[in-house]
Amino acid sequence: MSNFIHENKPGLCVIGIILSIPMMILGALSILFKSGDTGILLWANDIIGNWAFWVILLGAVMFTPSIYYLVVFIQQLKEFKELIATDSKAIFIKNQDRIEELAWRLHPIYEKMVIDKKAKLKIK
Repeated sequence: MSNFIHENKPGLCVIGIILSIPMMILGALSILFKSGDTGILLWANDIIGNWAFWVILLGAVMFTPSIYYLVVFIQQLKEFKELIATDSKAIFIKNQDRIEELAWRLHPIYEKMVIDKKAKLKIK
């Protein structure tokens, strides 16, 4: 299970964001417009009812870490691509620890990219 989460972190974050935004919107509509008599207001109030506060809270609890982990993943991916793009053996060796750490944190595909780059630069 842990391996699945690690390998699919960006996709799970996007799913969390996609699910949490409508939850928070519907919860807010249900709280703000309790006397809604038509359309989505009535629909939101019928579905959520007295649970609106908890739906908003659950949406926020899903949204916050999803955004955080997605932003961190994108930053790490950008840094990884900048570091691995070098053709200089000396610069690669200087940054090797950080490159390997980022590859380990990102996805096994990036670990393979590091191995291929080491072979290309003839680093043991």
